[in-house]
Amino acid sequence: MAANWIEDRNRFKLPKPPAWVLQRLFDFDHMLVIAPSRLKREYLLCRRRQHSAGLGDVAMLDNKHPDTNMCITNAMVPIAPLKFGTSAIIWTENGVTDLLNTLRRRDTWELSGGPQGNADAIVDAIEADEARQQAAINAENRDNMRQRAKAAWQSLLARTGLRNKRASDYHGVARVKPTP
Repeated sequence: MAANWIEDRNRFKLPKPPAWVLQRLFDFDHMLVIAPSRLKREYLLCRRRQHSAGLGDVAMLDNKHPDTNMCITNAMVPIAPLKFGTSAIIWTENGVTDLLNTLRRRDTWELSGGPQGNADAIVDAIEADEARQQAAINAENRDNMRQRAKAAWQSLLARTGLRNKRASDYHGVARVKPTP
């Protein structure tokens, strides 16, 4: 059994993730850990601390964030909260696969070559990803504007009397004017 679930205080009584989810995470990276957030009703994806001493007690005296304190207490580094598409927490095969693919894509050691690798490769990958995201947003906005312009043009034609056909005219349900 994979030992990558930390119950902690579990204030919101979140159920333990299924064994197959924990096993897939363990097989991907044995340092990954899932823990319930102390602040919100969500799971946190964390990684066990490996190459850092972490923040000491003196540095954390003023810290009031409960999730950060939990990570320090359990010798972990937070990665991200796990988001689900709905308010219900549902573990699916596709969801776990997407999570692992995202982790692969964002793996800084893979991008840079490890702790002594090329940090510029990470910056280049981040900038390329941001450019890809911006291009997708621009394409969506362009398509949205085309659809709006088309609808506005059709509306203008209909309001000025240049277009008087309805979609239903072609399906045999148009009103027929009685002949005198």
